[in-house]
Amino acid sequence: MKLKNKISLLIAGTLLSLAGLNLILDSDATRSIGAILALTGVLTNIIVLVLLMKQEKWLHEDYEA
Repeated sequence: MKLKNKISLLIAGTLLSLAGLNLILDSDATRSIGAILALTGVLTNIIVLVLLMKQEKWLHEDYEA
C-alpha cells in the first residue's frame, strides 16, 4: 500500500471519528450510531499507524544491511 493511500486512510479515519463524536453529542437517538462510527475511525487510524510503523521498521532494516 502506497504512502499516499495510508495518509488518505488516516484522514478518512479521523473524519469518521469526528462524525461519530458529533452524532454522540447530537442526541440520544444517534448516540449508538455515533459510537460505532467513532470506534471505526479510531480502529482504522490504529491499523494504519501500525502498518506505517512496520513499513518504517522494514525500511530501516534494509538500510542497515
